[in-house]
Amino acid sequence: MALRPFGDPELLGRMSRIIRQHSTNARDVREVLLEGLALPDARQVLDLGCGFGFWSEALARRVSGAARFVGVDVCAGTAEAYVERLRAAGREAQFVCRDLSSAVLDWPSASFDVIIAGYSLYFFPEVLPEVARLLVPAGVFVGVTHTQQSCRDLLAVVGLAEDDPGLVELIGRFSVENGARELERWFVQVQRVDYENSLVFSRGHFDELWDYLCFVLEVALATGRRGFEQLLYYETKVRAHLADLQEVVFRKDDAAFVCRSPRWP
Repeated sequence: MALRPFGDPELLGRMSRIIRQHSTNARDVREVLLEGLALPDARQVLDLGCGFGFWSEALARRVSGAARFVGVDVCAGTAEAYVERLRAAGREAQFVCRDLSSAVLDWPSASFDVIIAGYSLYFFPEVLPEVARLLVPAGVFVGVTHTQQSCRDLLAVVGLAEDDPGLVELIGRFSVENGARELERWFVQVQRVDYENSLVFSRGHFDELWDYLCFVLEVALATGRRGFEQLLYYETKVRAHLADLQEVVFRKDDAAFVCRSPRWP
């Protein structure tokens, strides 16, 4: 089922602005996590959970000008924006709408030079064997994800640690803490690149903090009527918890796993 937050470009744009404005690390996360990754010979690129092309756009600057991109996402509403973003970067692109949790992809083995999953693999970690199959022997897979500890820190500072709305469990399906272990089953070389960051919200910006938290919780709760009822409960609890605070600071650390030499067959 499509997750509503990821199909709303205005909402995603707002979340991106909030994160940038309140981050202690001023560098673009894509520039840090893809730093040093030069792939001039890459011709075929696959973006799993591509959304509106945030990570494909960054990769476009690191691959051949003749590279062709394929974005796959369960949210059909991102198709036009994905293709247009890549065209603006001077790259040919195709969008495929499908649920990646089926763990079976349709392309022949060794079809792609580069595969990336940016902040998406925790939704479909079962696809990793297919990633190894689809990658050419000299290809590169990049998996970007969050730390579970950052999720715990966020829930703790807003007073939701005891409620545990499923966020840590979701990220735990593929996190910085367990990513290398999962990937080493399918790749000979796994290199981790860290992006250290914190978000800081002063009292005058607590509405933005709630907007960000609401986005995160909506993803974790998979929305639905029950999910929205829980969000209303959490809002009351969070605002009461924040009433006496002057500032909220929590870690928001991410990492990329850069993987080579797929173990396939």
